[in-house]
Amino acid sequence: MRTGPTITAIITAASLVGVLCAFMTNASPYVTIRQARTMEGNQLHLAGDLLKNSISTDFKTHTLKFRLKDSEGQVVTVLHKGEPPENMSEVTKVVAIGGMQGDQFVSNKLLLKCPSKYEAASPVARNP
Repeated sequence: MRTGPTITAIITAASLVGVLCAFMTNASPYVTIRQARTMEGNQLHLAGDLLKNSISTDFKTHTLKFRLKDSEGQVVTVLHKGEPPENMSEVTKVVAIGGMQGDQFVSNKLLLKCPSKYEAASPVARNP
């Protein structure tokens, strides 16, 4: 009886189950503010528009506070723990990764989208 193919199949199946479990454990959903308020966890992705006039930085405690407006129009205060990104003033969209603590969303990681990096250069005027 040949056990080589059987052992190979068992190892392959176990590897696939391991990869699937790792993926499901690390997968974190994008949520709205309404959903974040009802969900537990600290790896939720909250995407929204940055309200520019709400940004405040505390360099002593290494925290950044700002308000975020989601796709449903709801607004929440985000407290980011860590060094503030240098290009925060250029950002329009933010994805805060973290979870709700009380009335604010506490973030441990930020993903920023700066529109100037993705806009085409302005067209050059042509002389007729």
